[in-house]
Amino acid sequence: MAKSTFKVSGMHCPSCEKLLQMDIGDVKGVKGVKADHKTGMVEVEGEGVDAGAVKKAIVQNGYKVS
Repeated sequence: MAKSTFKVSGMHCPSCEKLLQMDIGDVKGVKGVKADHKTGMVEVEGEGVDAGAVKKAIVQNGYKVS
């Protein structure tokens, strides 16, 4: 299973993590998501995951991806 890591700014609490985990989890091919507001990192696991779709889910929730 492939892993991708995204640097996300704007997360400030566990609720932010849960929101992103839920929405990114809906992206086709995603099998697991771990967001950490303390480090600003989001790790995505899956097969054939479209990184653009993951970034779109992050941005649509009001966060920034670098």
